[in-house]
Amino acid sequence: MTLLFVDSNAALRGTRTIWLRENLPGFTIVDFSDPALATAWISKADSLDVLVTEAIFPTQETGFTLRDTARARFPQARVLFTTRYDLTGFEAQIADGLVLKDAPYTPEKLLDRVRSLMTQTVESDDPAPVMQPGTVLGNYQVLERLYVEKEAETYRALQVAVQRPVALVLLKPEQLKQPLVVAKFKERERVKASLMHPRIAPLYEAGEANGWLFYSRELPRGRSLAEIELTDEALSERRLAEVLHGVAEAMQFATERGYHHRSLAPRDIYIDAEHQASIVNIFRPAVDDKRDAKADVRAFLDLLRPIASDGKARGLLQSLAEANHDWKGLFNALDDVRDDMRERSIVRKIEAETLPMNADGQKPWWVWMTIILILVIVAALGAFMNGSNTTALPVELVRIPAGTFKYQNNEEEVKLPEFWISKHEVTIGQYAEFLQALKTAVPGVHDHPRQPKTKTGHEPAKWSQYYAAAKSGTTFNGESITLNTPVSQVDWWDAYAFAKWKGQRLPTEQEWEKAARWNGEKSLRYPWGNEARDNAANLGDDYNAAPKARGGRVDGYNLWAPITRVTQDVSHYGVCDMAGNVSEWTAGETQDGEWPAHPDYIDITVPVVRGGHFGLKSNDHLLTDRLFPESANEATLARGFRTASSTAPAKPNP
Repeated sequence: MTLLFVDSNAALRGTRTIWLRENLPGFTIVDFSDPALATAWISKADSLDVLVTEAIFPTQETGFTLRDTARARFPQARVLFTTRYDLTGFEAQIADGLVLKDAPYTPEKLLDRVRSLMTQTVESDDPAPVMQPGTVLGNYQVLERLYVEKEAETYRALQVAVQRPVALVLLKPEQLKQPLVVAKFKERERVKASLMHPRIAPLYEAGEANGWLFYSRELPRGRSLAEIELTDEALSERRLAEVLHGVAEAMQFATERGYHHRSLAPRDIYIDAEHQASIVNIFRPAVDDKRDAKADVRAFLDLLRPIASDGKARGLLQSLAEANHDWKGLFNALDDVRDDMRERSIVRKIEAETLPMNADGQKPWWVWMTIILILVIVAALGAFMNGSNTTALPVELVRIPAGTFKYQNNEEEVKLPEFWISKHEVTIGQYAEFLQALKTAVPGVHDHPRQPKTKTGHEPAKWSQYYAAAKSGTTFNGESITLNTPVSQVDWWDAYAFAKWKGQRLPTEQEWEKAARWNGEKSLRYPWGNEARDNAANLGDDYNAAPKARGGRVDGYNLWAPITRVTQDVSHYGVCDMAGNVSEWTAGETQDGEWPAHPDYIDITVPVVRGGHFGLKSNDHLLTDRLFPESANEATLARGFRTASSTAPAKPNP
């Protein structure tokens, strides 16, 4: 047996090649770093059984071309693609090859995938196919057998007249002598033909040729769940919800109309490049024994576990399973889940309103002149009439006593030492003092060691505009703003640097949650208790994103609110605005400062954001939800931060 291993990562290729040689006895392992060298080797090789190649090389050459070259000489060669890129859109090129994502993958994972590849053959106890590849049956040419059932075999075939790939289901010849079996087969054809839904593969044709009975049906778009399970792919919560919703929609449609069905299997569920799901037509004539819809739903949810990413995706499956839905209940629940996800993603859509633009994207000169004149006049009036806006409040720290509390789902007890956390979110005025101090500080003195070299400052986007508005006590984005409004549009590096400049740090997730919801005896649902209050926190139940709309009819604010207002969003320890106003960066889950892995991208770690904000609707999970940003560089209009300290603040001089 010969295995060709092509990997451009020279440092790792040697380790992986040695591992394959040590753990695949009987194999000759040949390795190259360059697809051109591999192509030259293939042209002279005597045999090739397995090709392991990168799907996309750094040179933009592809392993698909290499695969085609290999199979031109060795048609039976099995193929495993490795990749460090998203292969969405390449499903057709991947065809029957397995995929191993490079995170980077371990030698053990590579060996496991090669062994899986070698087992992709027809089971030894399966009978030989009734129809060999190339067989013509009526208007269909057989390409390969897909699977075998008790009474029928299913093939991938080509409908010759229209050159359309189809699934061809053949009643086994020996069953033709059984009148009852033949009758049931024909009745099954009629049932399948009567069911029309865009997410259920339709029956194309029922026919008879050479004395054999068969029908053809659609091959759904994308890859089957069985095929995806053989890769390292994992679906995020959002993508998983789309797949679940698609299947639930199809099953609810059919079962509500009285159609009976067999159990769903991984080979029946197809997922396309847009993560839209469809299913094979598994419906058949009714029988006396009624199916348990709730058990069917639980079994379906279990099928998706192998491709659900860790974190929220697994949690979604668990919560749906615990709800014990039937198909209609699952469909309705997923409607709610998708609506909730749209609400959660509103933070991505909250962008600063823009002034009028010319066609080339530049503001007209008269707009700039008007802005300058207005700001000068208003700033002067504001300074005269609203002197309180010209001085920022100091950062006030609140003591949180040492002790044990129940974290997250109230099952994990965590013991924390005494710490201090800022009573309010860091304000525009406080942040302005930080930016002023940076002008005379040693460059980078407050920066995190891992801060990207491309980030050279800590001034938020549009800082000059909203700082000027804050100093004058006017409006920005249609909302009143002062120096005591929480600063926003700061990324994690900005928050870290500010905290370090203050001689403090960012709170851990555990510290943040204890300060927000622990009352010394038990965890609360909200900072103020366990009962929801419509106007207690600055949240998004009254948020209106329309440019000229007036939101804030419930809590008084459409966007951020000043920390000086009277609010009920106060925890047992006196910490304010943890349920709403702006969401907040944290340092990490624990004091070790390590960021957790992103649930959708297992090879990426990110700091976690906690708390609700002015664009997020009120819910029971404001204080426990963990928002994973795309990276520490992310900054939004609805996100700020507060600081913490492990030591008591110095007392002011008398």
